[in-house]
Amino acid sequence: MSLNPKETAVKALEISLNKGCQAARISLNIAKQCSYSVRNDKLDRLQQSTGSSLYIQLYVDSRYGSFSTNRTEADEIGNFIGKGIEATRLLTPDPYRRLPDKSLYYTGGGADLEQYDNSVESIEPAEKSRIAFACASEVLGKDKRVITVNSEYGDTDDYFYMIDSQGFEDESSQSTFTVSTECSVKGRGDARPEAWWYESTIFFNDLKIEGCGTKSLERALRRLNPKKLKSGKYNMVVENTASSRLISPIISALNGASIQQNNSFLKGMLGKQVFSPSFTLFDNAHLVGAFGSRYFDGEGVATKPMNIIENGIVNTYFINTYHSQKLGMPVTVDGPSVLNCLMKGNELKKTHKDLDHILSKCNNGIFVTGFNGGNTNSSTGDFSFGVEGFFFENGKILHPIKEMNVTGNIISLWNNIIEIGTDPRNSSRWQIPTLAFELVDFNGI
Repeated sequence: MSLNPKETAVKALEISLNKGCQAARISLNIAKQCSYSVRNDKLDRLQQSTGSSLYIQLYVDSRYGSFSTNRTEADEIGNFIGKGIEATRLLTPDPYRRLPDKSLYYTGGGADLEQYDNSVESIEPAEKSRIAFACASEVLGKDKRVITVNSEYGDTDDYFYMIDSQGFEDESSQSTFTVSTECSVKGRGDARPEAWWYESTIFFNDLKIEGCGTKSLERALRRLNPKKLKSGKYNMVVENTASSRLISPIISALNGASIQQNNSFLKGMLGKQVFSPSFTLFDNAHLVGAFGSRYFDGEGVATKPMNIIENGIVNTYFINTYHSQKLGMPVTVDGPSVLNCLMKGNELKKTHKDLDHILSKCNNGIFVTGFNGGNTNSSTGDFSFGVEGFFFENGKILHPIKEMNVTGNIISLWNNIIEIGTDPRNSSRWQIPTLAFELVDFNGI
């Protein structure tokens, strides 16, 4: 017997409680994905898939077990849950495991966040193929140094439904449309510089198709004939396509699990001035039409817009129910929704601070367009990343660089902030603009 998605989740919750769970949470995710890939001038790959996953979280006799399956037939769910309960009872009791306080739940009534385009199921295959070929055509034949070009159109229709034994129930849907192009060009000797560009939107009519291939070619050609630079301290400007890499260690350090495991360079920093007074990082959780906007987190806890870091002061950690119990701290949310950051005063000024403005302000330095490998020490905040990018002088880009690493400490880095742009890309949840830092250590020759 087949059930519809909601019936499947409701049935799973009913079975969990009837078989001996004191509490349970059931989540169901259905994702439909499609992609058309073009290599040079031929259709190289066509993929279409539909995936359904049922996530079952069981609270049994002070024990907790989490299980998932893509088998959602009614006669199979009961057997699966029964075995899950048996396995959970073998675990060591953990008194900190529980569902959230019901007063923290999102209870509905929010305005439409505009996360879903109904046309996602009606776009014809011929149109998807045309788009992929159109991106590739912007590169092919445009320069004799082009070696290969790969372009892709993709879309996703994602549905999520969650219900638990305390009465929480809600759902969300999001559509995503993406085009991307990557190309390689012939350089000196064996050099084969590559570059890419992509655009991603929630609504199909907003997708910027024209120019995707052209930008990837321009970026590849700009990387021809790179030069090595001497090691030293340089001003660093980070492109808005790569700037989230310098936010990620901060978000990880604010996570409740990291705090509880003594694996965070921001442990004990709540309410303290840690970063530059010019730096504010905020979560615009209910931003209409933005990737990641949501009214509830993975536990059903209501989200809200908030300053995570305000004028350099750490305002919040991301604490779920479990780590709230272990740390003796209040529940917040399980993580950020829509991230952005700004420079103190930018919200009051109408000046558009884009890349050209920031390069001019920094005068000389290194413009980073990507990070290649490397890592951050989560306990200390020390980092080392390989970088790709350009040397600039008098605010003008002169030439690409090669074989360079950037090193330092995340806290020190953000205390040396020169400028935060007003030019975030809207193609992802983390809308981080162009960033500029003063006198950062680069290792070259």
